[in-house]
Amino acid sequence: MRGVEGGFVMANHGKRAPLARMSRGDGVLVYSPTTTFPRGAPLRAIRIVGEITGEAPEPSEVIAGGFRRRASLRAIEPLPLDDVRGHLPVSRIRFGCFELDPADARAIWSLVDQPRP
Repeated sequence: MRGVEGGFVMANHGKRAPLARMSRGDGVLVYSPTTTFPRGAPLRAIRIVGEITGEAPEPSEVIAGGFRRRASLRAIEPLPLDDVRGHLPVSRIRFGCFELDPADARAIWSLVDQPRP
């Protein structure tokens, strides 16, 4: 949630390489395994969405030696992993940042902000 407030996204605990692969205008879906890092209650949902606005990664004060990328982000009603499982390579989530197939990305984005029971 610090990224929402501060206007930035981080990936893989501050690694520069995943952020460098992003382009300005790319959509971002942020998955949260827990409610808070590192030991919050299980959540397993997409809870932040947005768009990359920065031109390049920049140093971050959040993690010493880490990087962040400027982004316009907003919190959403959590979108459970079970709701997107068919469009998300679940086996890759634990490895951090990755690009989605365009059709899968559109399918997931279509569920953002829809009322859920």
